[in-house]
Amino acid sequence: MKRENNKNKKIIEILLAVAISTIGMLLGIYYLPLQFLIFLYGIPFIVIGVKYEINISIISMIISILAIGLVTDYISGISLLITFLPLSISLIYAIKSRRKPLEIMTISTIVLIVSFFIIFSIMGNVTGISIVNQMDEFFTQILNTQLELLGEMELSPHEIFRFKDSMEDKINEILLQIPSMIMIFSLIMTYINYLISVLILRKLGYGIVYIPRFSRFKLPNNILLGVGIMFLGTFLLKIFKLSYYETIFMNITLLASFVFFVQGLAVIDYKLKEKKRNLFLRLIVILFFILVLPLGTYIAFLGVLDVIFDFRKIRKPV
Repeated sequence: MKRENNKNKKIIEILLAVAISTIGMLLGIYYLPLQFLIFLYGIPFIVIGVKYEINISIISMIISILAIGLVTDYISGISLLITFLPLSISLIYAIKSRRKPLEIMTISTIVLIVSFFIIFSIMGNVTGISIVNQMDEFFTQILNTQLELLGEMELSPHEIFRFKDSMEDKINEILLQIPSMIMIFSLIMTYINYLISVLILRKLGYGIVYIPRFSRFKLPNNILLGVGIMFLGTFLLKIFKLSYYETIFMNITLLASFVFFVQGLAVIDYKLKEKKRNLFLRLIVILFFILVLPLGTYIAFLGVLDVIFDFRKIRKPV
């Protein structure tokens, strides 16, 4: 009788995971205010895979994606499969193997980055237009719309030309930084899926799962040396006048700014936590710094200083 009840409970949880993910994805696709649900799609399947078996998680996700593909289109279904199935599998294996949070994040982020580049390659072959060209067309349309609005404001031709020239430089800069943007987005998406999955598993009594605390996030001790070597490498590219110097330099700069910015935010969160500030206030403060300050500001500098001086005293002795 008990075995039968456990079996029924398992079936109900699996069906519930499929229903929640499928409905959440459809809501995210068709309703813009709920678009964030798209990035949480894999969480129920990660929980099912860790709690039961990975095969059950894979089959459940395939059923869900087939249902979504029937409602939307097969391209969306293929994109979802390539994006979330490898990510879910890597997180399930890493969590069940009791890997360290940094290892879990590193492995799963790399898997997600590869998935994104596969999708972009497939989309480029299907449409004949690369992701860079698509984004270039998108930004150009926005720029043309803004120029039309400026023309109606009776600005001088010189002012309009300066604005156009400035915006074109910013667009080119964004296009050059697409690789690092994909990496940053993959890292954030992986962390959200990992964190929420772990919290749910803890609530369900899966006690061996370690919860990654943002306040204790820290970069490797030799990160400054690594970043310095990368910048030295790009400087050598410039000296020898090799191609893609600017692209490599801008991507390294963005990635370095981002990781030090995250470490700086972790220091702030740690200090707020130390002062017994509640979770809501800590989230507000962190969101304020994320939305108001660009990556390469005082927060990133705080992250660099924390790597050197270890303000939180969490570094393990060598």
